[in-house]
Amino acid sequence: MITSRPLRAFFGVLKVVLILAYLIPLGWIVLTSLKDQAAVLQDPNGLIFTPTLQAYTDLFQTSVGAIVTSLQIAVLVTAAVVLLAVPAAFALARRANVWVARVIAIGLAVLLVLQMIPQPMTVIPLYSVLASWGLLGSLGGLIIADIALMLPFAIMILRPFAMSIPRALYEAAEIDGATAWRSFRSITVPMMGNGIFTLMSVVFIGAWGEFVYAINFLPQGTVLPVSGLLASQNTTYAANWNNLMALAVITSLPLLVVFIVSQRRLINGLSLGAVK
Repeated sequence: MITSRPLRAFFGVLKVVLILAYLIPLGWIVLTSLKDQAAVLQDPNGLIFTPTLQAYTDLFQTSVGAIVTSLQIAVLVTAAVVLLAVPAAFALARRANVWVARVIAIGLAVLLVLQMIPQPMTVIPLYSVLASWGLLGSLGGLIIADIALMLPFAIMILRPFAMSIPRALYEAAEIDGATAWRSFRSITVPMMGNGIFTLMSVVFIGAWGEFVYAINFLPQGTVLPVSGLLASQNTTYAANWNNLMALAVITSLPLLVVFIVSQRRLINGLSLGAVK
């Protein structure tokens, strides 16, 4: 108990420091979004000013279209990645023999190495592929590119969840006459619930803020997602800081809702909780 009290005090101080490290920048963003352009230029870090919602009013029309576009992309990418990653992770977890296990390990290692390739290096090959398919400059092409970007990572996230399911459950289901599809639907999917929920949250957040493919695969003049709209607030000679911060607040709200809703399941999933 003597050593636990200093440890508790240390972790309590560390928690306060981390909370302040996150909340102070967020507070500065919100305060800057409530200033007008003159106040930002005169005293960017000032705490005494007349609040105004002018930045939010100016961005309302443009941000609605960007948020709708980002929602379409994030929801469709999340749904497609989950539908593809869950059976793929299940199949990779069902090792038939030693040689198959080695092939799976090699394949996952290759996927891990490919994930280390910087995203901008994949723009030119994907640009050519989407152009040959006639999908360049469309939301469909951007969604396919995002799925290709996140699917390997999603499979690697879900595979440990699939491997943690006891084989005895599948054997009991086979004895009862359940088909492979019935076992997958009634055993695998429910018991991978935390993993699937974790994956949905991570993929949604990643697709919502994806920037490189969005600005390269969508033509100028179209409604860009929120990442592209954020970048457009900066010009060569100046930056609209109050508009930029207001847009940051607006576009962070859906992510905040996702985090609040999925917080408990996300923590359980990331900790790879034990099998029920």
